[in-house]
This record gives sequence, structure tokens and C-alpha cells, in this order.
Amino acid sequence: MENSTTRQTPAVTFFGRSRLFLFLSLVGVFTLGLGVRLIELTDPPLDAAYRQLNSAIIARGMYYQMLTSADPALRQIAISLWHSADAFEPPIFERLVAATYLLTGGERIWIPRLFSILFWIVGGVALYLLARRMTSVDGGIATLAFYMVLPFGVYISRRFQPDPFMVMWILWAALALYEWEEKRSWKAAIIAGLVCGIAVLVKIFAVFFIAAMAVAMVLYSGRLKQAVRNLQIWAMAVIMIAIPFIYYILGIGSRSLGYFEFWNLSFAHLLLTPAFYVGWLNLIDSNVGLIATFIGLAGILILPPKGRALMISLWVGYVLFGFAYPWQIHTHDYYSLILVPLVALSLSPVAAIFFSKLIQQNKIWQFMFIGVVLLTLAYPAWTARVTLVAHESRINWRAWQKIGQAIPKEGNIIGLTNDYGVEVAYFGWRKIGTWPTAADYSLTYARGGNTDSNLENYFHQMTQGMDYFLVTLFGELDSQHQLKHMLYDNYPIYAQGDGYIIFDLRKK
Repeated sequence: MENSTTRQTPAVTFFGRSRLFLFLSLVGVFTLGLGVRLIELTDPPLDAAYRQLNSAIIARGMYYQMLTSADPALRQIAISLWHSADAFEPPIFERLVAATYLLTGGERIWIPRLFSILFWIVGGVALYLLARRMTSVDGGIATLAFYMVLPFGVYISRRFQPDPFMVMWILWAALALYEWEEKRSWKAAIIAGLVCGIAVLVKIFAVFFIAAMAVAMVLYSGRLKQAVRNLQIWAMAVIMIAIPFIYYILGIGSRSLGYFEFWNLSFAHLLLTPAFYVGWLNLIDSNVGLIATFIGLAGILILPPKGRALMISLWVGYVLFGFAYPWQIHTHDYYSLILVPLVALSLSPVAAIFFSKLIQQNKIWQFMFIGVVLLTLAYPAWTARVTLVAHESRINWRAWQKIGQAIPKEGNIIGLTNDYGVEVAYFGWRKIGTWPTAADYSLTYARGGNTDSNLENYFHQMTQGMDYFLVTLFGELDSQHQLKHMLYDNYPIYAQGDGYIIFDLRKK
């Protein structure tokens, strides 16, 4: 067992040499992390547009539902679009944003970005406290710095999607479980159960990490037979299961099951292919860095036993998560957002040992090291800033506003368009059918399916009951030669402009 007397904390630490220096270091890291995320705060959310605009549609529908003074027809459309949007987790974040819209007197699309940043900062508090408990003040500062300035974390933690919110709760759950194992009190058990349950409620994917950590801490707390008879453990389990159970099983159980069947069972064969693992490692390398990841994996081996058990469980949770969703884990970057705090925590024991040696050096070398640290923090922060400033989302936003105004208000529409028509739904207030892109065909083939090789039959099947065909992806249209000739040779142009063309399917 591990207790407070066996923690591997140096008597004097580099950042903990004085309370003022520690305070200034913490304030500096948090300020840098917050400041870089506030750059271009009001930029439209068109990075990962599908995920963000889908949430924006849900939040807008909730807002109009609460806004009794809204135009009745517009209110009904907003609510209808909300209910037709994809929702595989509770719309807690969207409801919070909608309530804020109501309080601030309008739909301000930068508000959810501000909330996501806040979630990331709050998660950083738990991360620092946990790293400090497992290693030292120095390990905590180094962990927090990695978490705050890594460009990948900066980009994703600004998005209107539940992932930053989920990561925040996972980090607090890790701290709560760590705390419970040490105190073994009923208060700590109830808090751990509540925080773990909320994490899974926010997004079901958290179950992989929560379950792994809970099992690890329970096994570490004593023998299995003793654990089975421990009422605190049963109370924690009941609380953490009951909270998400009500929603995921009784609320949207069939939709969640369908999502799992499509994305897990259909792509399970990828686990047997080397390309899957290469793609996964490439994604980790491009977003977090394989060198940092491997050093972190080695770092957990020198953690104290309880910290080592917790970190191994988190890594096991991540691997099991990747096996459960093999397509997304190597194609969707935000599925690996948890890697940012995970690698950061894994690096904490290495950083703690380094700083314990540094504190023994001459003052001049310590001052020189501070300069190196500042440069190390400045470079990724500047890289993130350059990327955020260079993003042309405002231009694209105005272009989509014009397309939204040009879309017919009556009649059914199908489109070869961006992100499964979510931009059309948001800007044009219309739900449309979508024609598959090359990526959709690749996804179908990856699942082991096929498509109708007779384009004419497939076209008539897809456009049955449709009045218009919208095209915004001209590169896709050029690559689908038969579709392009079928549209231009057989149907008149209803409207066209910068970035779009609409064919009238009513007149052949």
C-alpha cells in the first residue's frame, strides 16, 4: 500500500522552492494556455464543421424553443432541424449554450468556444493536482505546460463538441478515484461515483477510461475478496452506472446500439491489418509526437505503485477504445484528444527526476534553464497562434451565408455538398438528402459493402421525390464523370453563384 509517507516528493523542488515562484509559474502556464486559445475567439466554427455545426443546430433549436418571442414559423423550423440532427450523447453542452444564448439575448456562435476553453482550463486544474500527487510540484508544472501549449490540444479544445467536456470529467474522475483509494472514506467514494458517472454521461466513450481506472484502483486497494465485501466500492459502482444508464439505455438506447454496430462491428476486420496500426501511430505522431509518447510510456514504469496502476489503466482504456472504434481512431483526430493529458501525465515522473537534479546545480545553470523553458513554451504557442490566425473561416462563413440565401425554400433537395449537408441545414435552414462523395464510397468499401454499378439506376433511386440537386463540391463532381454529364446534359440550372450550382430536377 501507498500512503502520504511514501510519496516520492523531494524535500525541495525547483518550482516549489518558494510559494511565490510556484504561484507565478502556475499563473504563467494557465495564462499562456488561456491566451493562445482566445486568439480569434469569434472566428466561425468551420474547422471540423460537421461536428460543430451539428451541435450549433441543436443549440439553436433549443434556443428558439425557449424564445417565446420568436417568429412561430422560424421557431418550428429550428426545432425540427434540432430533432433531425445527429445526437448520440446527451445534449448537455448544447443546452448550456442555448441557455447562454437566451441570457445574452442572441445566438453568438463564439459562446460555445468559450465554454470549451473553460472546460479545458478546469480539466488542467485536476491534471496538475493529480500529477503533483503522483510525483512532485515539478512534475505537476511540466505536465500542465505540455497540456496547455501542445498545438493539437489548443485546436481541439476550442471546438463546439463534447470531447473537451468529456476530457475534463475524466481528469477529475481520475483525481477522485486516486483520492478515494487513499482516504477510503464514504465522502470520497460518493464523490468518485458521481464524477465518474457524469463523465460517462457526457460522452459514452469515457466508459473505457472510467471502467479501467475504477478496476485498477479497486484492485490496488486490497485483495479481490475484500473488495467484493467493501460497501463503498458497491456504492461507487451503483452511482457511476446509474447516472448514464437512465439516458443511454432508457433514452437513446437503440440509436447508441446502432452506432456501435455500424462503427465497431462493421470495421472490426481492420484490427487484423497492419495498415490500421500504422495509420494509428501516424495520427499519434502528427498530433502528440511518438517520441513524447514513448518517453511517457517508459515514464510510467518509474511512478510509485498507485500512480503506475492508474496510468497503466488509462493507457489500457485508450487502447481498448481504439479497438472498439477502429475506423475513427486512425481517421478522426479528436478521438485521440485524451492523449494530450495522458501523455502529459506519463511524462510527469521523468520531469520530476530531471528537476530534482536541476535543483542541485549552480544558480546560473538554473537561470539558463528557465530561458530554455520559455523558448520551449513559446514555440508551440506561436505555432498554434499562426495556424489560428491563418484560418480563413470568416471568408467561408460569408460564402455559406450567400449559399444559404440562394437555396430554394420549397421543394426537396439532394446535394453533393460538404459534411453531409450540415452547412446547408445551418445556413439555409433546410434538411437535404446527400449524394455520396469519394470518401463515402471508400467508407462503404472499408465496411465490406458495395454500391450499385449502374449509375443511372442509382441516380433515379437517390433522386426519387427530389426537386433540386445542389452541388458545392466541384472537385468531387469532376471526379464523378458520369454524374456530372447526367446533370449537365439532362437538367436545367435553377441557380448558380460563387461556390454553388443548383440543378432543377423537375424539368428534364
